[in-house]
Amino acid sequence: MSTERIDSSPPPLPVPNSSSLRANRSATIIAVAELRSGSVLRPQRSLDWKTLPVVILSSLILHLIALGLCAMIVLKSPQLIEDIFTTVTDREGNTDPIVEQSLLQPDDLQEKTPQSIVSQESTANLPFDNTGPIDLNISDTLAQIESDSSNIPGLADLKIANETAGRMTAQTKKAMLTKFGGNSASEAAVASGMKWLSNHQLPDGSWSFAHSKHLECKGQCSQDGSFVSCPTGATGMALLAFLGGGHTSHKGDYQRNVKRAVDFLLRSGKPTPTGLDLRGKVIANEGMYVQGLCAIALCECAAMTKDPRVKKGAEGAIDFIVKAQNQADGGWRYRPGEPGDMSVVGWQVMALKSGYNAKLRLPSQVFKGADLFLRKAETAGGSQYVYDPAADKPPSTPTMTAVGLLCRMYLGWDRKNKKLAEGVQYLDKLKPMPNNMYYNYYATQVMHHWGGEEWNRWNEVMRDQLIRTQHPLTDGHLAGSWDVADPHGGAGGRLYMTCLSIMTLEVYYRHLPMYSRETLKVDF
Repeated sequence: MSTERIDSSPPPLPVPNSSSLRANRSATIIAVAELRSGSVLRPQRSLDWKTLPVVILSSLILHLIALGLCAMIVLKSPQLIEDIFTTVTDREGNTDPIVEQSLLQPDDLQEKTPQSIVSQESTANLPFDNTGPIDLNISDTLAQIESDSSNIPGLADLKIANETAGRMTAQTKKAMLTKFGGNSASEAAVASGMKWLSNHQLPDGSWSFAHSKHLECKGQCSQDGSFVSCPTGATGMALLAFLGGGHTSHKGDYQRNVKRAVDFLLRSGKPTPTGLDLRGKVIANEGMYVQGLCAIALCECAAMTKDPRVKKGAEGAIDFIVKAQNQADGGWRYRPGEPGDMSVVGWQVMALKSGYNAKLRLPSQVFKGADLFLRKAETAGGSQYVYDPAADKPPSTPTMTAVGLLCRMYLGWDRKNKKLAEGVQYLDKLKPMPNNMYYNYYATQVMHHWGGEEWNRWNEVMRDQLIRTQHPLTDGHLAGSWDVADPHGGAGGRLYMTCLSIMTLEVYYRHLPMYSRETLKVDF
């Protein structure tokens, strides 16, 4: 009997050819990709036409809400537009955003200047060397700087659509500081003075001429002013010092200080049928002085920020001044409607000029009245001025002459005017006075606007005198302030003296010189 062999091994697998291997590999790769993407696991869904309108409407509402919030932010802070569109352009057309920075100090000033206000960069990193930029064009929304390192003769072309534009960027401040006679030491003094002011701002945003009332001061700083009930006047003066350095509620190192000060002034103003009364509680003869100070501060702030709320306050403050003018002699004095004196007239004319620069509407009659008063107050053929033209044979004084000449400049006298030239020569011979800061403040503006060798001689004395007399860091809480050096400084005390000193050292960029501008083109 034959037996049949049973083979239990599995049948041989078929050997795939190369084409089948490639097909299997491709199928595997596709399958893995589908598994990773989830397309295999996700069933196809058809479009739900019922919910589509709801989705579109919801998206539209959300976008409108977002756009509305953005619009509210921009309207509330119009300075954002300027920040967004302000650029520096070089000759190759490259653009970089302007960066706000403090002016740098030389090494020999480091130990005299608070570290919080001194940059650690070297002066080599400044945008220009000591000769300044060759071309500088500034408008409310765009600053373009073109420079040629091989040929930088100075500030050759400055186009400005706003009187305050020269102080608004580090680049323009540096150029104007260099051109008109400032230096790192004067800027260090300004910065130290602002630090002292910042340390004496009260919790409600105000300042007091009795500066020792501040809790951190506690009497460490002597020479309080006697105008203890005049917070609007002290606040207006301190605010002018910050604004003069380009610090606003939107820019600079003291944004919070400025915002609180502006808010305080706007809260303190009393609406009246004749305008916004900022005099506060009038004790003696300070009323219209205070009104003028506050009006200048609000007008400058309005010009620098384009804030409609501030502009409205500035308009009210200027309206009050216009209606307070004496209709017979065209002047202003301590109270609305009184016959004028040159000292009070000076502050009101400066306020009107600031309102004009802020593009406020002003009646021409108010300027005609001021001109009438100046003609009554002039002496020495119009080159000098008296305090009270209604007095019997009043004498002219250096201070009133400086005030009168500045008003004449603001009201249209040009450099060809013989009376103005003689007045400038009078001040040039007198030179800055070590014990009359009120005179120095006005006369410095006159000489700066005049320019030339007269300004150079004046500036060297005035600048170095202020730098030398400021309290240094070693004087503790007094550091950055100035002792009273003024025959009438007792009313305002150390705060008054410090504010006037800071503003005088800011003259290089705070005020555009009227006559010595070379090819400066000013559109106002």
